[in-house]
Amino acid sequence: MSGSSAPGSLSGAPTAASPTPGAPRPAPGARRIARVGRIEFVNCFPLYCHFEEELAGLGYEAEIIEGTPAELNSLLARGEIDIALPSSIEFARHADRWALLPGISISSFGAVDSIQLFTQIPRAQLESIALTEKSATSVCLLKVLCGEWGLEPSYAPRQGPLAQALANFGGLLLIGDEALHILRAGVYPHSYDLGEEWRLVTGLPMVYAVCAVRREFLDERRDEARAVEAALVASRDRCARQPLETAAAAAQLYDFSAAYLDHYFDQLKYGFPAEYRRGLAEFYRRALVIGELEQAPGLDADSAPAAGR
Repeated sequence: MSGSSAPGSLSGAPTAASPTPGAPRPAPGARRIARVGRIEFVNCFPLYCHFEEELAGLGYEAEIIEGTPAELNSLLARGEIDIALPSSIEFARHADRWALLPGISISSFGAVDSIQLFTQIPRAQLESIALTEKSATSVCLLKVLCGEWGLEPSYAPRQGPLAQALANFGGLLLIGDEALHILRAGVYPHSYDLGEEWRLVTGLPMVYAVCAVRREFLDERRDEARAVEAALVASRDRCARQPLETAAAAAQLYDFSAAYLDHYFDQLKYGFPAEYRRGLAEFYRRALVIGELEQAPGLDADSAPAAGR
């Protein structure tokens, strides 16, 4: 994990962002640098492609710190970054210390491609599953789904290379770019997309990550936190208006074709409307039932934990 700049603007895009009407402006003399986490996978490209440019247009700048979801969860919990898109289950576990920036999520309604349970045998025969160490939401979601499927497999962290997991476990949970590559390569005879499986069980969208800010940062620098949120939204919206250009730009940085990424970005949803909040609330309810949560948070901005088991 390392600090780095987010990808630059698309070819032909404006070189300077215009301040959004009514957007927050920095207070005179305010400290400028917020520490913003960026998930290192390709799924976050539309959120960060224009982020720094849009943030500069609002009069702020940020230090971008990249990592896996699990790494960024830990950094946010330790106060080493200020704003990130933590795993949705980790937001619930830290909602007394983190607040929602409600304009952004990483979600899908159905297939997501990059969260896959790969198996060597039909799902009904599974007895053991190796778990990715890079995510929290996908692990909890898998446990919820296994309960729905009537399965009680043993779980263990994945260790070592893929060949070791193939030799020792009936199934393997992978996320992010690695899941996309394994899916494309057809290494396993069976694969189950957890976004699609959740939709089949609940009829609801699945929210994998939310945008969250440390409550101390929000209390002290609310305008800056809102500016970061506004810049993420603006980057998302600019990319949505240029889907082919966005996919082509991402293909220059990641080992996927532009055609595939155009399809992939279309499956992902980056807003957080009421229907997606309902999906997340249902995920929290089911996580409570299986003991993965002790309480579920409210899903309004600045809300604190509300519902117990």
